[in-house]
Amino acid sequence: MNSMGRIMFALCNVFALFVCFNAHAFEVIKENAGWCWYQGERAIAAGDSIIFASVKSPEGDIDITSWNLKTGETKTKTLDPHFNSDDHATPGLLQLPDGRVLAAWNSHYNAFDPAKNLHMFYTKTLNGTDISEWEHVKSLKNGGCYNNLIMLPDENNRIYNFTRAAGFNPNWHYSDDMGETFPYGGRLIKWKFDPKDPKKTKLDGNRPYPKYASNGRDKIHIATTEDHPRAYDNSIYHAYIKGGNIYRTDGTLVGPLSKDGENGPSPLDLTTVFEGDADHVAWTMDVREDKNGRLAILFSVQENYGYLRETMSHQAFDLRYYYAVWDGGKWNVHNIANAGTALYEIECDYTGLGSLDPNDVNRVYISTNSDPQTGRPLVSAADGKRRYEIFRGVTEDGGSTWAWTPITENSNCDNLRPIVPVGDADKRAVIWLRGKFIDYCRYDLDAVGFIDEK
Repeated sequence: MNSMGRIMFALCNVFALFVCFNAHAFEVIKENAGWCWYQGERAIAAGDSIIFASVKSPEGDIDITSWNLKTGETKTKTLDPHFNSDDHATPGLLQLPDGRVLAAWNSHYNAFDPAKNLHMFYTKTLNGTDISEWEHVKSLKNGGCYNNLIMLPDENNRIYNFTRAAGFNPNWHYSDDMGETFPYGGRLIKWKFDPKDPKKTKLDGNRPYPKYASNGRDKIHIATTEDHPRAYDNSIYHAYIKGGNIYRTDGTLVGPLSKDGENGPSPLDLTTVFEGDADHVAWTMDVREDKNGRLAILFSVQENYGYLRETMSHQAFDLRYYYAVWDGGKWNVHNIANAGTALYEIECDYTGLGSLDPNDVNRVYISTNSDPQTGRPLVSAADGKRRYEIFRGVTEDGGSTWAWTPITENSNCDNLRPIVPVGDADKRAVIWLRGKFIDYCRYDLDAVGFIDEK
């Protein structure tokens, strides 16, 4: 978008704040931003600031932004200009014990410079959370995309980086020197579909979609599918890593972490959280263990479209958000909200997405273009169009019932992909993307932020 176009877009956002008289106040904290949801953490709370990663479109710049919650000041640093116009290239972030921030990113196999494909790039801030200066960018050939950085203090601050690499499957690298080097660990999960499997469609596949989260001490949770939802009638599975081993949710040993690129457990070896079928195809969104030790998973399900499962591109009108919580003995799964329609037809499982509050999994934030409870289309009074809005959901009975409160209403553009940053900030911040989403390589979105004190 040219400069005049962006000025007009900003003015429209200001106008939206006035017509959305029931909406909460939020502010634009970065123009031209996009992120996917298979990197972690995309945003962290560090002191008084929220630091988040994004990718510009169409420029393809890899950006890091800080937003000071006390002063409202924002600043952005470009780590890799003209890298990859694709929101899947968003860096993962991690704050180190000395206060510095580590960032790691890969292309989505379509970097502007083909020589940058299949390489992991990483760097650290020079001085704590000051994002204005960074070390020289390092790289290693890892054949992957998506970066998920997690440190385990009980393992002498070992840093794990989970990426899609060998076999197009989840793999792990590690660092025992505070992110200076990242030797290869092995394949985390091995999945290769059986073409005779009745859950397999005729479309592509062979790539699980895991989400990761730590308890902040000694454990890494994994919530995963078998495959891409257009390729397989996905279920949701859970396991955790502790002390170099993989365990099912109840603590049953699956086996040691693989130390090579050929072996690893199948998703089917893990704990089944939700059993999918042709009319209930799942995709992961978030997993968290909160400060009280409660463990929950948020995921989406495309319902009632089994008759189109062999069709590459179609609209989906019945997407749902599901919530699973572990009670110490079993997973309790609830269909909690209408997710509305797919963002676009070629990716008919794409929703507006949602996030668990990492400090309290009884609270979620979702994006939907339907009323979460009734499924009624959300048609904006601002422009008469159906729009994705952000809602806060709170449960007091383990996920059986939810109270939904709109964070945005009657918007003149879409509100997508909310994140609740992980960290020790005093205030609960929620950030999301606001604007127009065409596809994962083409979007006109701004990052906006909101302090939720309720």
